[in-house]
Formats: sequence, C-alpha cells, structure tokens
Amino acid sequence: MNILIPHSWLLEHLDTQASPQDIQKIVSLSGPSIERIYDREGESVYDIEVTTNRVDSMSVRGIAREAAVILQQAGISAKLKPLNITQPIQSGESLPLPNIVNNPDLSKRIACIILKDVQRTPTPDWMAKRLKQIEQNVHDSVIDITNYITHELGHPCHAFDYDKIMALGGTIIVTVAEAGKKFITLDGNEFETIGGEVTFENGNGDIIDLPAIKGTKNTSIDDSTKNVLLWIETLDAKKVRFASMTHAIRTVAAQLSEKNVDPELGYLVVQRGAELYQQLCQASIASELHDEFPGKKNPAEVSLPLSTIDTYLGVQLDAQKIESILQQLECQVSWNPGQSRAEIILKVIPPTFRPDMTIPADIVEEIARIYGYHNLPSVLMPTSIPTNRPTDTNFTLENRIKQFLADIGWQEVYTYSMVSEQIAAQSGLQPDQHLKLQNPLTDDRVYLRRTLVPSLLEVLDSNPQRPQLSVFELAYIYNPRENQLPEQIHHLTMISQLSYRQTRGVLESLLRQFFITDIQIKPTSEKDADIIIEQETIGTITVLSNQRISVDIEMSVLLPHLNTHPSYQPLPKAEGIIEDLTFTLPEKTPIGNVIESINSCDPLIKKVELGAIYEQNYSFTVSYLDPEKSISNDQVEPIRKHIVTTVQNQFGAELIGKV
Repeated sequence: MNILIPHSWLLEHLDTQASPQDIQKIVSLSGPSIERIYDREGESVYDIEVTTNRVDSMSVRGIAREAAVILQQAGISAKLKPLNITQPIQSGESLPLPNIVNNPDLSKRIACIILKDVQRTPTPDWMAKRLKQIEQNVHDSVIDITNYITHELGHPCHAFDYDKIMALGGTIIVTVAEAGKKFITLDGNEFETIGGEVTFENGNGDIIDLPAIKGTKNTSIDDSTKNVLLWIETLDAKKVRFASMTHAIRTVAAQLSEKNVDPELGYLVVQRGAELYQQLCQASIASELHDEFPGKKNPAEVSLPLSTIDTYLGVQLDAQKIESILQQLECQVSWNPGQSRAEIILKVIPPTFRPDMTIPADIVEEIARIYGYHNLPSVLMPTSIPTNRPTDTNFTLENRIKQFLADIGWQEVYTYSMVSEQIAAQSGLQPDQHLKLQNPLTDDRVYLRRTLVPSLLEVLDSNPQRPQLSVFELAYIYNPRENQLPEQIHHLTMISQLSYRQTRGVLESLLRQFFITDIQIKPTSEKDADIIIEQETIGTITVLSNQRISVDIEMSVLLPHLNTHPSYQPLPKAEGIIEDLTFTLPEKTPIGNVIESINSCDPLIKKVELGAIYEQNYSFTVSYLDPEKSISNDQVEPIRKHIVTTVQNQFGAELIGKV
C-alpha cells in the first residue's frame, strides 16, 4: 500500500532538520521505501510504499515514528514529537448516547462522543491543501476532519448524523448480516448483503452502517446536520476484508481495518477528532467519551538468547546497542543474565501497534534493519561454487516435457505448495500426516502437500466453463521425516477431463518423445494402474471421480529412462507379417492386459498395438518377425489360433471373422 505525506505534515510529528532528500535516502535503507518525492502546492510530498504487515506505518504518525529511529541511528538528529491532544470535556447541555449493543467477537473496541451544534464551516486552507496533496477530495470541515485524522493517526473514524441515529430508534447493534438485506451507501449506491458481513443495525433490523468500510445514506452527514456522533470501531480484520472484497468497496478505512489496525489508537483518534471539531466547527461536547474495549490484549513476550541474534546477523552487537534499538521502537526490554551469550536471554514485549512481532526471527529482523543491513559484514563463500548437476534434476528434459504437453493443448499451472485442511484430506491421508506450518501466511494454506492431485483438481473445479481442460504441473511434494527437514520429491502430475484412452495416449506419446518403447500399463485395481518402463514402476494412472484421469510420475525415477536421441536398431534380415485381429470384448475389459496376453503367446510376436475401436469391438495390429529368416503364413497360423484361444479364454472375447 502506498501513502502520500507532505513534508510539513511530517514535521508536525517529527523534530528534525534533515532535508526531504536525506529522509528519502536514509529511511528507505532501513524502513518503508520512499519511492519518489513530488512537488505539490509548492511543497515536497513523499510517496511511500508500506508493506501490508506494517499497518502501524500507514499514517503520518507511523512514518514519523519510523523516521525518528532510523535517522537517529544514522547519526542525524531526529525525535518523535509528543501528541499534545486536549482531553475532551463536556460543555453545555448533554445529549444521551445511543444504546450500543456490541458483539465482542466482532468488535474489539468501540469509542464515541457526541458533538453538538456543529457549524458547517469551510475546510481551512491548511487542511484543504494537505488533503489535496494526498489526493483526497475536499468537502467541508465536518466531513474532512475524519479523513484528515485517519491519514494522520492511522485508525479510521466515522461521523454519523446523531439526530438520524436517534430518529431511527437510537440503537446501534453490532451484528452479522443475513443475506438479502439492502442498504444504500452515502454516495447513493445500492447494495445487497450476501450474508456474513459485519453491519450496524437499528432495533428494527435496518442497516445503518457498513462499519470500517463505508457509511450508509440513512445516517450520513448532510446539509441539515447539527449534531455529530464521532465514532471508531475496531472490527475483526477477516470480516472487514470479506465485506470489502464481496461488495468491491475499497476505501482507505477498509484497507487499514483489514490489516489488524491497533485498537489502542481508537481513543486518541476520538480525542483528536473532538479537538478539531471544537476548533474548526465551533462544536460543543455533549457527552462523555464512551469507550468499550472487550478485545484488549497485552502483547505476548518474545524470548531469545543473544547467540541467536549473532547467528542470524553474522556479527556480535553489544547488548546495550540491542536494547537501545528495541527501546527506540517502543519495545519493553529485559534480560536474564548468564555467563555466555547463549545463556543471556533477551525478553521483549513489543508495543501494541506491532502485531507482526511474534517470534524471535521478528525481533532479529527489527534489530538488523534499524542497525542497517548495509552495515552487516559481507563475506564471500569459503568454498567454490558447486558445478555438479543434481542427479534428480534435468532442466533440459523437463522443459521438453512441458513444451510437448503445451503444444498438444495442455495447460501448465503453478499451485501452492501449502494446502488447506480440506485439500490435505483429499489426498487420502489425514491432515495430521502432513507437515503443518507454524507461521502460515493465510489460515487456508497451512499444510505442505503430499500430492499434487487435489491442487490440480481445484484448478479444474475453478474452471467449470472449460469441460475439456487438461492441466499439468512439475513441482515438489513434501513427505514428513522425524526430526529432519521434509523429504522433497519432484513429481510430474497430469489431470485431464478427456477419456482414459485419450489420456493414456497422451502419456505414451510423451514417453515416445524420449524414445521409450518398452511401456507397460499394469492395472492394480479397477481404477488404478502402474506405469512401468523396463520393469521399473515410474508412476500411476488413476480414474478419479467425475471420470477425470490423473497421471502421477516421480521425476527422479523417470529421468534415467529418458533419452535425448534414439539408439541404433539394426534392420531385420528378413520380412515379417503384420495383420489385424478384431475381438468383441466385454465392457470394462483392461485393454493393456489383452495386449500383454497377446504379446506373451509366442516369441515371434514382436509388437502389438491397439487400432480402431467401434463400440465393444477392438482391432489389434500384431507384428510377427523372425530376425534370421522370412516368416510364412503357415508359421503364423498356429500362433494366430493360440492368440484367439488365449483371448477368448482369459477375457471372454469373441473373434470377428475367421481364423
């Protein structure tokens, strides 16, 4: 996420004499990347990229906090200025707060205050200028104050028309919406809930706000507004993300709230808002500051020995230096003494606005970036770069496999190595038989997969409009090993919605591209068969549900059989005989077994291939050859009779025509 910050606004929170160019250069080395500096309204405006895990830096105050630490570490005088916000004190006649019915599972914190006799004054020039510099629309003070505070402090806030809230029943219920409820946002667009969104409703079940995303028209500020209910809520981040993406309403409030914004900021935001409404709109405070905080949590302590920091950084930093860096980041730091650096334990409690600091590696990362990655020693490898090619990898042959399948219309896909519990269960193994990540990026990708098949099926299910789609992937699966890293096995997996025979034909054609002729498909059950090359099983072919066909091959086993060119075969000294035999076979007869049985009838049979198929009639092309002399029809006749008898007895077949 990129944010814009004017230099003068930053200096209201940061005490430094550094130039915008110095701030850009130094802060970008160790913190948020200041990608460019614009000249807007005669002033430098920073365009800053902030990674999604650093919601604490998505504000003027957050960037000032980061810059103060980084600039000071670089030897430039810098200090974060204190927030001097006036405590709101009730003045004049009071107004009753709405009846607020919170659900602690949905909202961690709610804070609000009533502002009476609000004047619709024009937005002052200094505020309007800053809003234009950060590409925000300018309305009037009553509306613009909320946008200004959100950008300044990093927590969304909202201004309700207090009188509209009270006219609708005076109740605000935090709830999960049922499907089919309609609401109109403050910009006049109509939406309908699909169910599962967090909404604010009145006592009659009417939606009066889509919280943390966008206000609704029935409670929004308009020209008749006299009294304002200034409000903040800190909702479940996943619920905010769900509602925002479902309805395609992407506001700054939504982008902040879906990233676990710090609920501790809420109180300051309401105080700052009350202060600005009094200064700019001549409002009076008509209630106490209401604050419900059921989701208050103290950050967990993270412990690690000094030796761990040494291992990660490759350099020993003085303990006092480490403590100083962490304290500047507003962490609470304590030590357990010891004789060696392995015995000295650092204990860190991060501030509430840093929910991303949860494990020792996070602490080391903070130390490293503030100390400066550029200050860490660069060391060349102590050994030569290895030139031995791994025995289980051949990128040239892998590329030929991919190219062949792509040329015949198959789609190569890349799926996640991490899968959900549901997909893990589809592999035929229980989820607890998979390796589970301790710190997954998302809750639905927590297990390392042990087969590619469910992942490719998920791709097919996501493309129902393409009934003939065939996909493949070359990737690793991960088998657990006790007290070791997982065993990584490279697989080629193909899944098709074509028929079994078409898919098998593709497989055989693929293998023949590498001059493999000794290919056997040996059924092991009604739906499974082994793929065998030169008496070695390289994989399986399986009939899945919905008649989809999967081919799964272990690459390390296949690679030794792949040839880059054909081997020389001497021409036979004599001519052979080639003929077709057509049988009517019972349904579900394994054709591979029929071919194998025909092949085994006599040494003079050199090749058997499946030809034309019509209903249950199958033609087999049989090649007879004696390498030393020409073969006659009289020699072939008893072999032919033996073939017919064998196929009839083993498979219940009927020969079409006469022997």
